[in-house]
Amino acid sequence: MELKKLEVPTTSITEVKKSPMDVFEQARQAGTAVYVFNREKVAGVMLTQEQYENLLQELHSRPEPVEDEIGTVDGLEEFLNVMREALITGATISAKNLDERMVALGFITRKTGFGGVVDMVTELKQTGKIIYQLRKKHDGKNVVAEVIGEQDNQGTMFDKLIIKKIHLKDIQ
Repeated sequence: MELKKLEVPTTSITEVKKSPMDVFEQARQAGTAVYVFNREKVAGVMLTQEQYENLLQELHSRPEPVEDEIGTVDGLEEFLNVMREALITGATISAKNLDERMVALGFITRKTGFGGVVDMVTELKQTGKIIYQLRKKHDGKNVVAEVIGEQDNQGTMFDKLIIKKIHLKDIQ
């Protein structure tokens, strides 16, 4: 089994204890947060004050969702409202964060392997969308969500995506 390399900088909790300023410098140089591991599990994420303030500014400057962006499947109107709150169209999101939000909404994860967002970004580049399947059937049919978007090449992270539209479809 081949392990995939995590696409973001990492460090250990021991290194943070020794020199937190070195970890902040690592985040500054990489232009992204640094994942902090404790016994092979992510314990947290460290980023500089500037990176944190930029995230807050980005969060507060997100456009309001367009109500007709998400297609309808009969009987799932309330579910669509929850999706609208979790995924804002026009916003930039990391592929990892998108996957975590979709899983929290009841969809099957698209990540494969350790930190595996590469396949998601590749699918988006090739098809212009990432397709998620709902875990539970609705009225005996499978439901899929098509997250339509593009890669955000403005930032330093390769896995940043811009969500343009989301469609829900039921399939046989």
